[in-house]
Amino acid sequence: MKKGISAPVILMLLLTPGMLLAQRGQGGGGGGRGGQQGPPSTAGSGQSRGGGTTDQTRGRTQDRTRLSKQDRDRLHTMATTQQRDQYRTCDQTMAQTRQQARTMASATQGKGFNADVARRQRDQLQEQLRTMQQDRERLYAGLNDEQKNAIQQRTQTMEQMQTRLQNRLETMNQELAKPDPNGNAVATQARETAREMKAYQKEFRRAGDDLGLAKE
Repeated sequence: MKKGISAPVILMLLLTPGMLLAQRGQGGGGGGRGGQQGPPSTAGSGQSRGGGTTDQTRGRTQDRTRLSKQDRDRLHTMATTQQRDQYRTCDQTMAQTRQQARTMASATQGKGFNADVARRQRDQLQEQLRTMQQDRERLYAGLNDEQKNAIQQRTQTMEQMQTRLQNRLETMNQELAKPDPNGNAVATQARETAREMKAYQKEFRRAGDDLGLAKE
């Protein structure tokens, strides 16, 4: 009898249990397929939640740089006459510092470079930067906690800019300390200082606008 069983019959006997199990799985099919559909549905909701979290995070980031109209209106009512006066003084000092940097760039570039003239120009720029920083610190010290918190990120940005300005001045000092300084190198640092000052004053004015200090 064993010899009478053909290979196709043996193959069918081997496959039959698997086929029966598959049919049973299809018979309880709703549950099986429903279980398979469950994970994609869960993943979909997870992605939705993830997207929502990303949007909320983006919104909070924007809130830190852009105040709501309600916050701005409240901050504007806090602005005092003294703060507005100090703000205008700071803004004027920044404009003067930027102009001094531009004047120095013009005076030190080209064949007519004079190291002594450049050093005097540098000293004036140094003094302007020092005065500007003192004026801004005086204004900041007079703000209340809510005002300081409202412009915290702008303040940090300005401090980073202040560091870059100091680095420019240090590089300029190193060049002018040489016996035969390079006028074009000094002029480049002066131009970059003027550029940094423009960005610095722009950020300062944004902070003043947030606090209502730019208004009369």
